Amino acid sequence: MYSLITNLLETTAPIDLAPTIAYAICIAIALIAFVILRRIIRQLLEKFYTKLTPNRAQALVKNKFFARLANLMLPVLLSIITTDIARHQIFWNRAIAALLIIIVVLLIDALIRSIGDIYSSYEVAKTVPLRGIFQVLEITVFILGGIVLISVFVDRNPAALLGGMGAMTAIIVIVFKDAILGFIAGIQLTANDMIRVGDVIEMPQRQVLGTVTDLSLITVKIEAHDKTIVSIPAYTLISEPFINRRGMVVAGVRRIMRSFYIDANTICVGDDGRANIGIFREYITAYLRTREDIAQDLTLMVRQLQPADTGIPLEVYAFATATDLVEYEAIQADIFDHIYSIVPQFGLRLYQRATN
Repeated sequence: MYSLITNLLETTAPIDLAPTIAYAICIAIALIAFVILRRIIRQLLEKFYTKLTPNRAQALVKNKFFARLANLMLPVLLSIITTDIARHQIFWNRAIAALLIIIVVLLIDALIRSIGDIYSSYEVAKTVPLRGIFQVLEITVFILGGIVLISVFVDRNPAALLGGMGAMTAIIVIVFKDAILGFIAGIQLTANDMIRVGDVIEMPQRQVLGTVTDLSLITVKIEAHDKTIVSIPAYTLISEPFINRRGMVVAGVRRIMRSFYIDANTICVGDDGRANIGIFREYITAYLRTREDIAQDLTLMVRQLQPADTGIPLEVYAFATATDLVEYEAIQADIFDHIYSIVPQFGLRLYQRATN
């Protein structure tokens, strides 16, 4: 095309300007053709994705997969237009190759993101979260794409370039230590199913208690009950202990393990030879057996703990059939309201430290 336009211009334009004008016309034709063809291709693709399920179509459009797919026309058109341009041929070869690499990398990235969004729309994603794996794939694609792109500009084999980067590994590890630790921890958390979005976790040493709302390779976002958001580095969940209450939520129960203290001076033996504190324990156990909001198929007991200078501790150990905090606390309060009110009926008294 360049040669044809140059020959046509030589009859109407100065000979020394004809190649330059032809050069500009060829580039303009390529860009105009790209805009037109890109719109046509996108319209054709729109007809295709209307046949897909809503979640798949929405994910592909959201991540601009079809738009990036249509962008492949640009390096193709530039390659065709510049085939017979002798000027700057090396530049155009490298520019077209670099442009193709960038478009392909972005296209693959859009595809990975779309697959991740589609997977997240299914119920299985709640039990087997793969967001970290998809992020690993994205990072890998960008790293490989960057290496190939650099090799195009420096005109070297990508394999040789990879070998030369080995000397920089130590520096990269030092500079990006936190990112690398988070990267590895994110993979471990996902692969070992240690935590999922929706899990209620607790980290007593950091005073964190809430629901996991986002899980990535670098950070874990936790929403506390007061709606505040706490962001914790992913590697913290590997290096420090934490409590995951997933089992409690799955079982639909929440443990009650709370003590109260009986004044040792009020404990006595009745006519039948039994201590009133033992009868009281049996009564509380029987009372808990009558409550529908207490799980009867799980451990239920009232036990006596080691005596202390604050009295004789009795501990209620049972499971409420509610995981919601408000409902759970209401059940627990009702139980202990009843216990506190019934204590005097057994000749007992709650221990209370004397004040001056």
